[in-house]
Amino acid sequence: MSTRVIDSFPSPVIVAPMAGGPTTPALVRAADAAGSFSALALGTSPMNVVAQQLDAMEGARFGLNLFHPQPPLTKDLWAAAQTISDEEGVVLDHVDYTFGWHEKLALALAHDNRPAVIWSMFGTFSDEEIQRIHEAGIEAWTTVTTAADALVAARRGVDVLCVQGADAGGHRGTWTIEEEPDWRPLRELVADVHAALEAEGFAIPLIAAGGLRDHADVEEALGWPGVAKVSCGSAFLLAEEAGTSESNRELIASGGETVSTRALSGRYARGLATDYTRTHPDMAPIYPHLSPLLKTRRAQKDPAVAYCLVGVEPERLGGGSVAEILQRL
Repeated sequence: MSTRVIDSFPSPVIVAPMAGGPTTPALVRAADAAGSFSALALGTSPMNVVAQQLDAMEGARFGLNLFHPQPPLTKDLWAAAQTISDEEGVVLDHVDYTFGWHEKLALALAHDNRPAVIWSMFGTFSDEEIQRIHEAGIEAWTTVTTAADALVAARRGVDVLCVQGADAGGHRGTWTIEEEPDWRPLRELVADVHAALEAEGFAIPLIAAGGLRDHADVEEALGWPGVAKVSCGSAFLLAEEAGTSESNRELIASGGETVSTRALSGRYARGLATDYTRTHPDMAPIYPHLSPLLKTRRAQKDPAVAYCLVGVEPERLGGGSVAEILQRL
């Protein structure tokens, strides 16, 4: 089985959506112009930014990546967040655990510049949301990290599944903040997902994501069962069109150890190790509260709490335009 969007661009590589700044409209447009595909990464963005970025996509084909709502922290997890708040001497504020999901979805469906794909992270769509998306002529994609999640999404009618492995930079796409991620190599995870889908009669295209760094990696992943495309995010962090900050560009260029930990944001994410990640190896799942608690120190460029999300082997990443990086991959 294939889908209209997956089949409609020649590049085997999708430029992964990267929330928090690296993915810009310019990067997404550049991917489209180079024969690839990408998605605006607006999971944490306020509604005015969502509207501005959708406005900027006129004439381009693109996707929209959103963060699925999560339940509020339990009483025990709120207490754990309060402990960190006390350590930092800052106020623990309430946050919007929906990430504006419903409003962003409604805006995307009604906007003149409709995305070709709406891509969910941290969960999948309801039956009703799938229906609305399909009625608008849009495809529904979902990131999964387990075979069980893949089956839930498939049964809902999702068009494409992005299977994200442990080497991926940024947040791991687990569907709860509490669960321990699957640490198996991407090849094994893809095989498990494909076998589970096949056993239930689903032939949904898979996107393999996580730690793919060069042409050999891409070529190998494309040979795995069910894989239609691969997704690379960290490979584009140093792209000319990326919104990656200058400080993070310097950190990535200098290389270093990466770690998948809750001590970067409160849920599992892979990034450059810091003093804070080393001294908080057992950080409680308090996403999305940790980043606001460390916001002042990070704004002051305190290296102990630097927030540089990137996948494994950052020393293998290079710069250039999106088109040039795609050609290398």
